[in-house]
Amino acid sequence: MKLNWSKLLPEKKLLYLVLLGFGGIFLIALTPALEKKPAQTPQVIQQEDSELYAARLEQRLETLLGEVSGVGRVEVMVTLKSGYSNVYARSEKNDLDRTLDDRAEGGQKTQERNTTEQTYVLVDGADGETPLVTVRMEPEVRGVVVVCDGGSDPSTVLSVTDLVRVALDIPAAMVSVCPMSAAAGETAG
Repeated sequence: MKLNWSKLLPEKKLLYLVLLGFGGIFLIALTPALEKKPAQTPQVIQQEDSELYAARLEQRLETLLGEVSGVGRVEVMVTLKSGYSNVYARSEKNDLDRTLDDRAEGGQKTQERNTTEQTYVLVDGADGETPLVTVRMEPEVRGVVVVCDGGSDPSTVLSVTDLVRVALDIPAAMVSVCPMSAAAGETAG
């Protein structure tokens, strides 16, 4: 039996084309897995952002309080209620349906149905479609602790409390001022 290569050649070409097509489909399916993934999830990033926010507040307050007469050495700790939060753009669609029902006794009955549908406005980004952020709210301060050399003097405590209260727009009840121990000065020096 003699092989006729002219008949096999078109079948081989078809086989190669089919294999090439499956290979292309496989590569297309594999593409999302090969895309660069973010190193951290948004929650972790927001937590780090919040920690940096608190650290910056502490640093700025320490600098300010260090300039106040009678405060001396100062340490500040800021605690937060929550991290950053976002307000997203939304679109709203209202539908009002009215139905008029003629009754046999000659009266009419009107029925109204009002439906509201809200959806987030999405924008294309590096990670696909994401909601459009209109406002990013800063973390809310839970409380502030100030430890300073002048923490035992009532007038210094009042000055420190007022400065922190005004700087962070929080009530005085959320600010605690304590005297620094003498041992802290010995170990620091």
